[in-house]
Amino acid sequence: MRKIFYLAVTLVIILAGPVFASSMGSIAKDRVNVRSKPALGSEVLFQAYLGDPIQIERQQKNWVYFTDWRNQAGWVYKPLVSKTQTAVILVDDANIRKGPSLKMPVVLRASQGDIYKIFGEKGNWVHVGYYIENEKIGWVRDDLVWGE
Repeated sequence: MRKIFYLAVTLVIILAGPVFASSMGSIAKDRVNVRSKPALGSEVLFQAYLGDPIQIERQQKNWVYFTDWRNQAGWVYKPLVSKTQTAVILVDDANIRKGPSLKMPVVLRASQGDIYKIFGEKGNWVHVGYYIENEKIGWVRDDLVWGE
């Protein structure tokens, strides 16, 4: 009987996990108003921009509460959020390389605040590219970006 109880508790934890876990997404339109409450009439706290990576904390009906890389938080209308994962450069100057290694040549230098679409990950590296063009550029270390 005790084994069945522990099995049931384990199953509940496994199934409930994704419900409570936060997930990553991005802003799907340019200059989106981020509000203090999940209502159109609530105060606008700041604006988010196309491609901004966000960490979705919770949802309420047609609204999403999120935090961003600057630790700003607020509510946005759910249709203005995309499941496309993006990353923002956290440092003044980041090397994007041809492959996932410090030995690979640099193909682009990125600046703090630059936003890229995520195409994949390998170890401590993130494969990034242009958001709108959907074009792969190269690899950046995961400690230099937020959003992966």
